[in-house]
Amino acid sequence: IGLRKDVRTLSATEWQAYANAVAAAYNDNWVVWFGYYHNKVADLVHGTSQFLVFHRNFINSYEYILQRYNPAVTVPYWNMMVDFQNPANSPVLSSKYLGGNGVGAQGCVSTGIASSWSLAYPTPHCLTRAYNNGTTINSWYSPEFVTSFMQRSQTYTDFRTSMENSVHGAVHLGLNGDMSTMHSPMDPVFFMHHVNIDRLYAQWQAVKPDTRTFMYDGVNPSGTPVSVSDSIVGTSAPVYSVMRLGYGTMCYTYDTIQAANGNASALVNKRQMGGSPRKCRQRPSPSPAVQQIIKKLEPKVLAKYYPSFAGGRAGHPLENELVATNPLQPMAADACAKDFKAPLPNENMRGKMPHPPALPESWIKMQRSNVAEVRALEKAAAEMVDALNTANYLSPYMV
Repeated sequence: IGLRKDVRTLSATEWQAYANAVAAAYNDNWVVWFGYYHNKVADLVHGTSQFLVFHRNFINSYEYILQRYNPAVTVPYWNMMVDFQNPANSPVLSSKYLGGNGVGAQGCVSTGIASSWSLAYPTPHCLTRAYNNGTTINSWYSPEFVTSFMQRSQTYTDFRTSMENSVHGAVHLGLNGDMSTMHSPMDPVFFMHHVNIDRLYAQWQAVKPDTRTFMYDGVNPSGTPVSVSDSIVGTSAPVYSVMRLGYGTMCYTYDTIQAANGNASALVNKRQMGGSPRKCRQRPSPSPAVQQIIKKLEPKVLAKYYPSFAGGRAGHPLENELVATNPLQPMAADACAKDFKAPLPNENMRGKMPHPPALPESWIKMQRSNVAEVRALEKAAAEMVDALNTANYLSPYMV
């Protein structure tokens, strides 16, 4: 069974193997084919219950193509929530990995694994990006937000709409260029982004596997109720065939799920502080960031945004991205003095969390989402940030 990992944890050999497979797929025109296919079915797989299951199958098909060139390759994920404050500064968007902003009049990507790609669809052009704030990218959604909606989502539709209309859209629009179109799979960022979405979906399922593994609700584009026996758009495969990882054609899992299944504390212990491995004794659970939330939020506010933390609980490791991710700025209470140059991280210097970005109405309509529902989600996300800021919560993912 394949193991999908955080791209930042790949060895140089693993990354080069992936990059070589991607290059081979590009040379054989698979990159254009996936962009073409996604564009053709876009209206049926966005803003509908098909969003998560279609893209799970779509990514799996892409991974299968890459494995024709190297059977050991799996598609890594980019945990972009870690980079939410300043996405453009992410190492994943450096020349080592996926390359950065487009350059020149056309906005052509000139660095990374897709440098100088020439694409034939929908018209001949270079692979483009155009950061939505010029040379930088407006802030995205934080690990705090994702942790909150992972805990609050009780139905498939709750989870799907929260994900599709927040983290999903913010990344596409932040990078812009080809990523802001329905042929976005031609940008290699697309697959690492959607693998991360699939990871979070798989984790949400794994929190309550008896009820969530095959949970599927909502309506089809035609307005009829969905069923797990429905065919995934563009295939004859039923929805239920992709809903359980490790079975059938879903021959993969995630490093976070593997760690939690083997040892729930492993998700805590694997973290790195300040770019160097933690050398001190293992930190007890809950983590300092979660301890902050528990201690600083009023009980009714805590219950509203973080129900799994109510009563001082640590929550399930798979619905707590404040444990599963590596902070940019560890808190002083979370650090070993010998791991840092003096002075230790100063929590008083850390700023207030920014409000998440609003999606343009044109994007919402292209995604077939409901404008009023998206605006309500954005308002609720801003209110959550305000509650954390009012409580003087200090995010370890901000510097």
